[in-house]
Amino acid sequence: MLGLELRKEFKGRRLKGTAIELTNKNKTGATQVSASDFLKITYPTADVLKTIEAVGPNQGHPVTLKGERGQGKSHLMAMIYHAFTDNAATSQWLSEWGNRLSNDKIADLPLRSGMAVISESLHRQRYKFLWDLLFEQHPHGDYCRGKWESSGEKKTDVPSDEILLEMFEHTPTALILDEFQTWFDGLTNTKQYPCRNWAFNFIQVLSEIAK
Repeated sequence: MLGLELRKEFKGRRLKGTAIELTNKNKTGATQVSASDFLKITYPTADVLKTIEAVGPNQGHPVTLKGERGQGKSHLMAMIYHAFTDNAATSQWLSEWGNRLSNDKIADLPLRSGMAVISESLHRQRYKFLWDLLFEQHPHGDYCRGKWESSGEKKTDVPSDEILLEMFEHTPTALILDEFQTWFDGLTNTKQYPCRNWAFNFIQVLSEIAK
């Protein structure tokens, strides 16, 4: 027996919403609580373990989580966030579940370390362009924004791979974007404001330099 128990929010007379938010104004979002608290409500399902493996060391590619609303994509993103930001708590969680399930492969899953983690729920519409998010939150972002914006006539519509590589070589970064498809589909794409094309090009550049 695994000794699983219902979470407290399921034990009351009224069932409150249990949807996962990465952040909220009350500072109780999935990425705002401690890793240990979040991991208490996380179980090593096949999707969770595959996601951890997909973003592990030497996995040089972007990862896309697809599925209908309510299938746990935001929970997986929060899991990734805590795996990056608190290796110790995540390793302990993997070890404990590996022992409970008598599965050494769970305990031995490798984790990435030494990365800045930038996460955003894009449906909140806090950023007009994705590069604004990176420039604002990355430790080397202000410098790279200034370098790009001061390039005069050579300034491109989208930050170049050279600008981004300089930023990420300074501090390796994991970028976690929730509700990306909703945000992308809502972008204007006129001849005067081809925002969707710019976003597509920017994501393409990020994907090509992902390591």
